[in-house]
Order: sequence, then C-alpha cells, then structure tokens
Amino acid sequence: MEDEPDPPRRFFGFKPREFVRANIPPREPQPGDAPAIAGAKADQTLEKPIEVRDITRIAVGADSPLGTNGPANRENEVHEILRLNLESDKSRGWYDVELPKDKKRRRRIRNYLILLFAINTPLGLIAWFSGHTDPFPFVAAIAGMAFLTARLTWETWFLRTD
Repeated sequence: MEDEPDPPRRFFGFKPREFVRANIPPREPQPGDAPAIAGAKADQTLEKPIEVRDITRIAVGADSPLGTNGPANRENEVHEILRLNLESDKSRGWYDVELPKDKKRRRRIRNYLILLFAINTPLGLIAWFSGHTDPFPFVAAIAGMAFLTARLTWETWFLRTD
C-alpha cells in the first residue's frame, strides 16, 4: 500500500493590529482657524467669535441645532387594540375596586387583646403580691409576661400578614 502524500503546508499568522476606521475623527483645529457654529458651512468664517450667550441661546431653543434622529411616537394597530381592551375592561367594571370587609383582621386584633389581658393579668398579680420577699416567683412572672407578650405580638402582627 502506497503512502498518501502530505497535505500542503499551511501558514499561520496574527491578525492585523490596526482597526478599520468607520468614522474618521475630525481634524484638530489649527491656530489660524475661526471657530465654527452649527449650521455654518465649512469654508464660511464668522465675523465674531462664539460667546457663552450664543451657546445659551441655542441651548434654550426648541429645536436642536444638530437635529434629532429619534423615531416619532406614532399610533399603530397595537395601540388601538390596547385602547379597545381598556375600554372593554372599564365597561365590565374591572377597575372599580373597593376595600373588602376585613373580618379576619378584626378578629385577630380582638383575640390578641383578649389573650394579652388573660395572660398578663394573672402573671402581673403574681409579681405584685409576691413582692420582693421571694425573688423566684417575681422574676418568673415578669419573664413569663415578657416572653408570652413578645410571642403573641410576633404571631399577631408580623407572622400572619395578609
């Protein structure tokens, strides 16, 4: 069997280092050039130099001296369809919103106040009547009030949000 001939040699190299310039930058002004203002022709020279008042006058004007390239906001079929959908929804009353009766929230607040009174009253009485003679019931009652009040407040106001 005869050997196949070697493929032709390939040469590799680096890409060119220069970029292709799509927009050539304008030349830098020379010391003898007169300043140009928007709308002036290239070979036209100005009688007086540009002042800040002239730039302010151009900036305050309604039209841009350079013009605009933005698209105009024109109505199309999509706007018409959206407008018809909005009118249909309004006629069905889908945008008439009223606050519902919040029975669940009222019941939760009522239960919170009842439980707060039912828990803190006996523990407060234990702390009051034990006085400072026996520290264990006093501290236990105060700690129980603090713990149960914090837990009940957390469950009522922060844990169960609608």
